Amino acid sequence: TTFYLINNFYVDTANLEELTEEAIISVLKELDPHSAYISKKDVEKANEPLVGSFEGIGVTFQIFQDTILVISPVPGGPSDRVGILAGDKIVKIDGEDAFGKKVTNEYVAEHLRGKKGTKVTLGIKRGKSDELIDFDVIRDKIPLNSIDAAFMVDKNVGYINLDRFAKTSNTEFEESLAKLKSQKMK
Repeated sequence: TTFYLINNFYVDTANLEELTEEAIISVLKELDPHSAYISKKDVEKANEPLVGSFEGIGVTFQIFQDTILVISPVPGGPSDRVGILAGDKIVKIDGEDAFGKKVTNEYVAEHLRGKKGTKVTLGIKRGKSDELIDFDVIRDKIPLNSIDAAFMVDKNVGYINLDRFAKTSNTEFEESLAKLKSQKMK
């Protein structure tokens, strides 16, 4: 009712969305130190690891000495399909320099993630060569799998490695278990 009164009778125009956010943050400060508020704009990013997919170029990367270093392309993903390799350095994105102090995790997310079907041109430095290799990558849906290994250790024993929990973890585990049982796992 407080928001109703503010919205209808306050002398000035009030931004109810902003007021609501501030009220929630203030209330959470009074709770335990483990409670936190995630804004509407950040909730999708926070849920990505749980949902099990995002749209982008499909690489695991690390920022190394102000440069985007490809740790590995996602197998079968857009970067893998065009020939980007582990160890490649992304130094240009759509013709713009992509190194230096501006390169943060947020910068990489803003420039490499995007809607499925959109194109991004990457300038790659590979090995010791001074020549850049240009790759046109068409962004796609990138699965984030929970299980990164499932195989038979010997004739009777199977191994399943659950890397992280996500919405798809149960389904992935059941599929891996069925695959190993079909290989005579006991």
